[in-house]
Amino acid sequence: MAMKLAVAALVIGALGITSANADKLNYLSEIIDMTELIAPPPPVGSEAFKHDLADVIIMQERRTEAQVRRATADNVLSVYRFADVLGEKFKAANLPITDAFIEKAEADARAVLIAAKNALQRPRPAAASPDVLALGGTPRLPTAYPSGGVVYTTLAAILLARMIPEKHFELSERNLEYAVNRVVLGQHFPRDIRAGEVSGTVIAHALMAQPDFRRDLQAACTELRAVLGYPATPAAK
Repeated sequence: MAMKLAVAALVIGALGITSANADKLNYLSEIIDMTELIAPPPPVGSEAFKHDLADVIIMQERRTEAQVRRATADNVLSVYRFADVLGEKFKAANLPITDAFIEKAEADARAVLIAAKNALQRPRPAAASPDVLALGGTPRLPTAYPSGGVVYTTLAAILLARMIPEKHFELSERNLEYAVNRVVLGQHFPRDIRAGEVSGTVIAHALMAQPDFRRDLQAACTELRAVLGYPATPAAK
């Protein structure tokens, strides 16, 4: 165990964590500097920017009414969008321990996200081009990079998969759909989505190194598996 903790400490150091706003965090001791881990967004006017914008416009031209309805329904920050995968019992009223655990972990992710957005300052597609008609109302945050919604759902999908590994693939696929839906609405460029997936994964990795996080994860796992009707211990692969 001591060796594992020592290795975890080295990993956290390699992730480039800073000391800012540590008092606001639940599990992480410091804010991860995501600007050291994700590529910067493409400069406005560059070929990469033009390709990114073109993908948004193509999606806008091709999106169907059914896609828009689905994407609009996904335009929330709620772990319970994964009820599509985990079933109707997956709801906050049934899962007080799991719900509180996810909220605490996602609060840490939000702190990391806001620091990255403030540093990178990429405008959203509609602000970058008059050719983009964004749907879904006013964005939760004004800047686009990385996608906060995808940071949220990527972290959630990883945590849920740790608790219900039987649904790992399905949770990952649902997260991918959510990510694409951010482009369907014109709220994000594709590169925002990729940066959100990387950021959510990095945050999950950093959280897993924290002993109090692992303790709460185990408690949530016990509750979630019982409520959803899974055996207490997943079958070995």
